[in-house]
Amino acid sequence: MHTGEEWFSIGWPQYAVFAVFLALWVFLLLRDKLPGMASFKNFLDAINSAGGHIFILLLLSSWSIKISMQFFYHLLSLSQETMSKDQAIVTAGVTYVTGTLTGAFVGALLKTMSGGKANSTPGPDTLTATLTPEPPAKTS
Repeated sequence: MHTGEEWFSIGWPQYAVFAVFLALWVFLLLRDKLPGMASFKNFLDAINSAGGHIFILLLLSSWSIKISMQFFYHLLSLSQETMSKDQAIVTAGVTYVTGTLTGAFVGALLKTMSGGKANSTPGPDTLTATLTPEPPAKTS
């Protein structure tokens, strides 16, 4: 029977992935093949769009659902004595995972996908209209 803690430890596979990324970065740096600042700015502009927000929120929603599933499997592996003693803590944990952790990202994802602008900035017509000064009102 597992305890659930092995899902949250960092081991050699995580270090191996980090080492591969670091070696790739050093290789590209030595060959002068890293992207320039303009390319990086264009990438950040793409992420800071409605589509980029949807992509980021989709990743975070998937990650939070994975954490929720790990938590539930951990609860299922607990013995009956542990479950009955710590019923209040388990209930608080389930409420946190389902309501706060998952709900935050999924709620933001649904809001972003609702069809409106993601960053709530006014369009070009609205911006021009707000910057144009109105003539002063005539007083009699």
